[in-house]
Amino acid sequence: MILIDQEPLRREAAAECTSAMARLEHARAGWHQFEHKDKPAFARWRAREFGPLLSRAREVEVQIRDHQALIDEVEKEMRRLFQDPHTAYQRVMFRRADPAAAAEEEAARARSGGTGAAQKVSEFEQEALFQEWVQRSLGTNPDKMDDEAYSTSFEAFKTHMFRSAPAEPERPPNAHRPREEQRIADELDDEPEEESTDPDARVKELYRTLVRRLHPDLRADGSAAVSALWHEVQEAYAASDVARMEILLAVSDIGADPMSGETSVSQMQTVAAELTRALESLEKSLEEAEREDAWDFARLGATDTLRARVERELKFELATRTARLDLLTQTISGWVQGPVANRRIVVAGSR
Repeated sequence: MILIDQEPLRREAAAECTSAMARLEHARAGWHQFEHKDKPAFARWRAREFGPLLSRAREVEVQIRDHQALIDEVEKEMRRLFQDPHTAYQRVMFRRADPAAAAEEEAARARSGGTGAAQKVSEFEQEALFQEWVQRSLGTNPDKMDDEAYSTSFEAFKTHMFRSAPAEPERPPNAHRPREEQRIADELDDEPEEESTDPDARVKELYRTLVRRLHPDLRADGSAAVSALWHEVQEAYAASDVARMEILLAVSDIGADPMSGETSVSQMQTVAAELTRALESLEKSLEEAEREDAWDFARLGATDTLRARVERELKFELATRTARLDLLTQTISGWVQGPVANRRIVVAGSR
C-alpha cells in the first residue's frame, strides 16, 4: 500500500476553483451593471425620446392580439362544426355578444344529439364553398374541370366537410386513460404522502454540516457571498438534491482557511467544472448583451448615431406590425362579407 499526500492536489484544485470563482464574480458584476443600470437608463431615454412612436406600436400590438384571438376562435368554430368562415364568424360574434343565449343553444344542440352541418348549409352554399376551396387550395379554376371530375370531387368534399359527427358512446370514469397510465395513477394515489416528502439521510447530514458553516446567526462577517450560498443551500435542501448539496459543501470548503478534510479532490474538481460551465454561459450572455443598444448606456449616454438607429428600428417595427394588422383585418373583412361565390352572385344581380 502506498500512501499519497493529497494536500498538494487539494490545494491545486482549490486554487483552480478560486480562480474560476473570481472570474465568475467579475462576469456577474458586468451582468449586474447591464441589467440594473444600463437597461433601465436606456429604457427611460427611449421612452422620453420616442414616446408617441412607442405608444402607436403598443396600440397596433393590442389590435393584432385582438384580431388574432378572433381569427383563432373562428377557425376553431369552423373545425368544430365543419362550417364555412362566414357562418363560423357569425356564430362567434353571436356568442361574444350574448354568451347566455349561445350557451343555451349549445345545450339544446347537445340534447338533440347534434344536427350536422349539412342540415344548416344549403346545397348552393356547399357548392360555393367547394368552388372557393378548389381555387384556394388546389389553385385550379373549377369551371375548367370536366364534369366527371367536378362531380366526384364535389361529392367527396361534401362527404368530408358536411357529414354529422358520430355520437361518442358513454364511457365509465377514467376509461379514456390507457390501462398502463391508469395503473400508474392508482399507484401514485395509494403511495403514502410522508414517503415522498421525507428527505434522504445524506441530504440531512449535508444540511447539518452546511448550517454549521453558513447559517447567518453563526457567522459575524455578514459576507454577501456566504449569504447567497446559504440561499442556494435552502433551495437544494427543499428539492432533496444530494448532488447539488455535495457541490455546495465543496464550494464552502474552498472558502475555508484552513480547508477541512471533508471535501475530496474529486469533489473540488466537480466544483471547478461547474463554475467553468456557469462562467461560459454567463460570458456568452454578455457577448450577446454587448450587441444591444443598451450596452454601457449608463456610462456613454445617447449619441446621434444611436438615436438615428433606434428611430429607424422603431419605425421599421411599426411598419411591420401595421402590415400584419392589415392582413388580419382583410381576413376578417372577407369573413364578414361571406363566401366568394355568394358575393359574385349578389354583385351580378345588383347590376
